[in-house]
This record gives sequence, C-alpha cells and structure tokens, in this order.
Amino acid sequence: MTAKYKPIKPIIGLIVLCFMVFSGASIAANQDQRLLFKDLYHKALSGHHAEVALHRKALTDYPINHYLDYALLVADMDQLPIAEINAFKKSHPDSPLNRRLAGHLQTALAQQKKWSLLLKHGTTFSAGQRQCWYLTALLKTGKKDNLPALVEQAWLQGRSAPDACNEVFGWWREQGHQTEELLLKRIELSFINRELPLFRYLSGQLKQAPRWVQLVDMLLQDDIRALQHATTLNGSPKTTELLFIAAQHAAKNKPSELHKIWPQLKQQHGFSEQQTAQVERLTALFAATDYEDFSIDAMNALQPTSKDQQIRAWITRYYLFKGDWPAVVDAIEKMPVTQKHHQRWQYWLARAYAKTGQTKQARDIFRNLSKQTHYYGFLAADHLRLPYYLCQKPAEQGLVDFTMPKPIERAVELYHAGLLSMARSEWNLAYSDLQPDEKLALAQRMKTEGWYAKVITIMADMGRWQDYESRYPVAYADTIDDFAAQSKVTSPWVMAVIKQESAWAKDALSPARAHGLMQLLPETASRMGRELGLTCCNRSDLYTAPLNLRLGIHYQKNLFNQFDHPLLVAAAYNAGEGKSVDWSQNFPTAPDVWLETIPYRETRDYIPRILSNVVIYDWLNSGRPHRISHWMPTMPINGRSSKPWPNKQLPM
Repeated sequence: MTAKYKPIKPIIGLIVLCFMVFSGASIAANQDQRLLFKDLYHKALSGHHAEVALHRKALTDYPINHYLDYALLVADMDQLPIAEINAFKKSHPDSPLNRRLAGHLQTALAQQKKWSLLLKHGTTFSAGQRQCWYLTALLKTGKKDNLPALVEQAWLQGRSAPDACNEVFGWWREQGHQTEELLLKRIELSFINRELPLFRYLSGQLKQAPRWVQLVDMLLQDDIRALQHATTLNGSPKTTELLFIAAQHAAKNKPSELHKIWPQLKQQHGFSEQQTAQVERLTALFAATDYEDFSIDAMNALQPTSKDQQIRAWITRYYLFKGDWPAVVDAIEKMPVTQKHHQRWQYWLARAYAKTGQTKQARDIFRNLSKQTHYYGFLAADHLRLPYYLCQKPAEQGLVDFTMPKPIERAVELYHAGLLSMARSEWNLAYSDLQPDEKLALAQRMKTEGWYAKVITIMADMGRWQDYESRYPVAYADTIDDFAAQSKVTSPWVMAVIKQESAWAKDALSPARAHGLMQLLPETASRMGRELGLTCCNRSDLYTAPLNLRLGIHYQKNLFNQFDHPLLVAAAYNAGEGKSVDWSQNFPTAPDVWLETIPYRETRDYIPRILSNVVIYDWLNSGRPHRISHWMPTMPINGRSSKPWPNKQLPM
C-alpha cells in the first residue's frame, strides 16, 4: 500500500501564514463566480447570447468578464463582426485577446474570400497558410506590382506549401515566372529536406533534366546503394556537392554501411578537407552511439579540430561501455578543463580512479561531489555512505501588502477556468515588471491558488534553489495515493515524473504531442483508457488532472510489471518500451554505467532528473529518503537477476 503523503510542518506553517497575508488583501473572485464564468464561457462559444446576457450580471466585477464578449465574438465570426471587434479593441487596447480576434477574423475573411477586407485587417507576408492568403488577396485585388517576387519567395522552399497557395502559384507559373533554373533550385532544396514526393512532383515539370537529377532520385530512395554506385561515377563539382549532402545523412543513419564505402567514395570524388572532416566526424559519432567496434579508432583518428566535447564524451562512453577503466581515466584527463570539471565527468573520473586502485583520488572527488544536490552528488554520497547534503531554506515571503497587477489577477482566474494558454498570455503582460519582493510574494500567492507551475518558475527565476517545498509541490496527493495503491508505483515516484514531465503544468503539450501533467500521448492514453474500461481520451480530456493521473499511473504500473526495474521504467516512459527492451540486451549491468551509455541524450538526462526528484520528494515526505541507489539495482541485462548496488559492504 502506498504511504499517504503528509505535508511536513514547515509547509503547513508557511501556507497558514501566506493565507493570513493574502486573505484580506485579495480581490480574487469567489468560487461561485468562477463556476458561473466557466459555464457561461462555454455557452458563449456556442453563441448563446441571451443566456449569457441573462446570467452575467453576477460577474460585473469579475476580472475576466470581458472574456465572455470575446467568446461571443468568436461564436459569431462567420458573420464578420468587424465593428464589434473594433469596439472590443478600443475598450481593451492592451488585451492579448486582440491578437486572437485578429487571427479568427483573418481566417473567416479568407474562408469567405473577402480579399479586400483581408488586406485591410492585418494579413501580412508571414508564413504558412496566412502567407498564402496574403498573396491570394494581392492577386484578387489586382495589387500585382511586386507580387511575382513575393510568390517566388514563398514558392522557393524545400517543403510542400499549404494548399491555400495553389491558386497564386498557378497564376505565377502561367505568367512564365517558373523557370528551369528556379525548378532546379527548388529540387535541390527538396533533396536537402529529403522530400521525395515533392522532388518527383518538381522534376516531372522539367523540360530537360540534368543528369544529376537522376542521381538525386537514387539518393533519396536508397542513399547507401546510390553512394555505392557513385564510387564508379566520374566526379564533378555538382556530383560532389550532392554526394556530400547524402553522405552526411547516411553517416547519421547508417554509419557502419557508410564506413565500408567511404574510402573508395572519398578517393573517387574531390571532397574538400572540411567536407571530409565533417562526414568522418559524423560517421564516428553515430557509430559510437551504436558501440560499433570501428568507432573508437575512427574517433581517435579525427583531427584535433573535430574532437569537440561531444566526441570526447563519446570516447569516454565507449570505454565505459567496454569496461576499460584505465582508458576512461585517460579520456577524461584529455578533456578540456571546463568539460573535465563538469559534475558528470568528475563523477566518472572518481569511478575510474576507484576501479584502477587510485582510492584516495576517488574519495576526494566523491567527497566534494557529495556536498552537491543533484544526481551525481547523491551517487557520490552513496559510494562513501555519507548523508545527503539537503538543506531546506524557504524563500523570503516577499512584500507583505502585495497586490497582484490586473493582468496577473486575470491570469489566475483564467487558470481556474481552465483557459491556460490565455492565462499565460495575461501573466506575461505583467510578470517581468515585478520587483524581486513582489515576485516572492506572488509565489506564495500562487501556492494558495494551486498554480504550482508558476511557483516553480518564480523560484527558478529568483534562484531560490534550496526552497524545495516550493520547487517540489505536493499536489493531488490523495488522488495519486488512491491510483498508485497496491503497486510498485509510489507517490514520490509519480510526483517525480510529473515534476520532470510537465513541471505541474496541467496543459503542458510537448512537440511530440504528449499532453498534461504526466505527458501522455493520445494513443497511449486511449490504450490505458480501454484497459481501465474508460471511454476517452481527446485532448481536453488529457488536460483534466484526475484523468491524466489515472491513465499515467496505470501506464507506470504496466511498465513496472513489464520491466520490474525503475531505470528501465523511466527509460520506457521517455523513449518508448521498445528502447528499454533493446537496452536490456548486451549493455553494462552497473546501473550508473548503463545510464551513461544509453544512446539517447534526452533519456540520459531525463532519468537522473527523475531519480533526483524522487529522492527529494521522499525527503520532503519522510525526512529520511531512500538513497538514490535504492532505485538503482544492477540491470537485468540478458535476463540476469538484479542485485543491490553499490555492492560493497563497506564504504570505499
């Protein structure tokens, strides 16, 4: 059974004090107003004017009452309410909603082909679909003086343009502006971006294709096969340029195969010294991430100018992977001073010293690291069996009579309404102008509001790194306890994941489309939902904290059942289950070495943060956290059983 989270006494005292400070000064709306606004906002978006008008009188003094006007305008956008939008802008000249309204209006005008109005209301030569609308508006309104040059700029890209550009591109082509020379330029750009469909579409329009176009087709289909074929081709500046581009791509994706043909390819074509160095560096680097046997010689053979910090790091990782500890010492000693003294490489230097019998040097470095509060500091303390250097130092309370600026007051109400992107826009209007004591007071206020992501942001901005109670919020504790009950998933572990994944931002959205507190992909969330018998999960569902937690914790349970090792669970959550399976075969068994040698940089950085977070959450909860090595038994490589680690009975 997962232990219930109990707020430690200093947190309780701090919260009570902050409540006393703000309860009298606050002008925040009461809960009834918040509930009413949320209901009316959704009705306004559906265009229910009469119902909104009937009930909004209770919101007369509510800070975001005008957001109902915005929602009604959005609902009526097909009617092109230009006069009403202008009136809104006049009443709220500094509102971030004005930009949103402009975007909605431009979309409606483009959809209705109101080209003159579109030019009048702010569309410019920007990018993407709006760029296409602007060009089309110029065409349709007869403003063609500089239009061919603008269309050429929009057309001459290495990726496909939005369909909204088709008409103006067609006009430009019919006017004779699409020349063979321009086609060849765009074909090269499509090759650089590896856009085979676009390349074939463009090359099909050529009246007479140069021979290199056929080579590009081959390189896009199968670069290694084409590069092998190129070892028999006569060299030319154009061929060399294209082969260099293709070789860089092959070096990143198929380094072992490129390595076999590179000497002959290099001999046949006149690559410059810089091009040769770049391809050979990439080949060595990406081969090293697969621990190819030839990669260490390839890295060591690079010119000094190519042996940057990334190469030197991978030389060290290669030797760690192979267990060659004397070579690890030598590799770290050859690093630039700033790199060598980074906490990561100091830890590995100490580990290598210990492995090579240089115990005093190892202890000295470990002892210094053990005074630092991070993954390597905790590991160093474990090697010496020293206590962790954790010292809670709450930030100052800040200005006692602090009154929130109006934009931040609106941001808080928008946060409670679930309009989180709008909340951030309002917040950004005022936050940077606050003085340090005002920011600290604001952080205390955000604790009482439950906007933990902002508390974390303010503490980082103010450099209050030892205010752990603020930087590591304890939120949704009962919900997490309930969902994690009777499993290997603990509440500190879940909170550690949330802290790293979303920093407690309920609306977090990653470039990979992961949503919410626990950063769930929609397909993963749907799979977990089916297992739990739930009907979900669209984007808005995943921004709902209880559901996101339920699905995310269920996924964590599945991963613990599948891998039965915290590091493999964390790796699977970050990089995918398939990678944890791959990294369970023929990798080092020492957990710290395993973590350092996994190929993905993001995952190498992600797991230490999870481990540090869980130690701190455990400490905040109990005062006596599990050591970080508790979460790091030896790796179950090739089916081996895990054992406690470090395995020495006595400190080194």
